[in-house]
Amino acid sequence: MTNPDDRPEAAETSPLPPATTLAEARAAVVGRRYPLFEESFRLFDEAGGFRPTFIWPPLLFGLFWFVYRRMYLEAVLAALAGLALMYVREAVLGEGSEGLVMLVSFSFSLLLALTGRWLYWKAVDRRLEQAMRLYPHEPGRALAWLKWKGGVDPLAVVLTLAGLMILALGLAPRTR
Repeated sequence: MTNPDDRPEAAETSPLPPATTLAEARAAVVGRRYPLFEESFRLFDEAGGFRPTFIWPPLLFGLFWFVYRRMYLEAVLAALAGLALMYVREAVLGEGSEGLVMLVSFSFSLLLALTGRWLYWKAVDRRLEQAMRLYPHEPGRALAWLKWKGGVDPLAVVLTLAGLMILALGLAPRTR
């Protein structure tokens, strides 16, 4: 008799992450602050997707919060949206549109604050799926990988900030 876990289809269709519970696997990714997100994650699970929730760090810190939470894809998308807002201001709206640009920018930040936990839920579950693909028959290694790849990354925020400052200095117009 074969072990059901040895069948390839068992690894692909298994609803459980490589941990005792889904909450344990998510806690491995989120880190010690998981209790702050647990209730929201439960709400998203029950709804089968998005429900508006508010979290203040994306409102104030924008893409830096995404980088801090190791949500690099979302950080890049937020940065591209910010660049698009700057382009619209310069190319389309022109001079005298600062108030409208500020309103649109604040609205975008508010949107990030209302969707931040949901985006984080999606990112955490993407990471769980990645662990299950990498270690389908080794739950201990998968959980260790989740802990290593999860948590927060303050150094990445510092490096991102330094990179943006260098980019801004390089793009600044030169005066003679």
